Amino acid sequence: MDKLRKIGSWFWYNKERMVLIIMVIVLAYRVYGVISPAEPPSWPPIPIPQTELPETEEERQALGMPGLPPLPPTDGLPGTYTSFYERNPFWYYSDGDDDDDDDKAIGSEDLNIMLLKIQDVGGKPRAQLRTTSTTKWYSEGEKFEEFELVSIDPETESVVIYSERYSRQFTLEKQ
Repeated sequence: MDKLRKIGSWFWYNKERMVLIIMVIVLAYRVYGVISPAEPPSWPPIPIPQTELPETEEERQALGMPGLPPLPPTDGLPGTYTSFYERNPFWYYSDGDDDDDDDKAIGSEDLNIMLLKIQDVGGKPRAQLRTTSTTKWYSEGEKFEEFELVSIDPETESVVIYSERYSRQFTLEKQ
C-alpha cells in the first residue's frame, strides 16, 4: 500500500511535466506532417463537357440520361381542330346550315375599319389603317384588334384583311 501511495504522489507532483511531454510529442508529430506530407490522392481526370446533346441512345445511356419518352396513344386524341378557326356551331343564332348568307351581307364598310395610306418603307409596303379605337401603320401579317392584315397591294391601293369575328377575308380600298 505504501508503494501505491508513493506512485500516486509522484504522478501528482509531476503532472505538469507529463502534460508538457505529451504536448511536445503532439507538436513533433505535426511538424513531421508538415515537413513530409502524404502523397495527394490521384483523382480521375474530369472529362471536358460536351456542347451538344448526344444523338444516339448508347451515348445518352453512357451519360446517365433517360431515354426518349414513349409516344402518347393516338386513340384518345381528337382528329379535327376546325373549332379553333371556324365559327362555333353551338351559338344561339346558328341556323345549322352551311350557307353563309349573313356573312355575305357583311361588307367591308360594316367592319368600322378604313384604309388611309399605303407607303413603301425599306422595300416593304405598310398600310395606315383607322379602326374605331386607333390609327396606326401596319405591315403584312400583323395582327390588331380582331383583324389580321393579310396582304398589301400598292398598285391598286388596296389591302386584304382577315376578320376573326366573321372568319373570312375582306378587301379594303383607299377612298
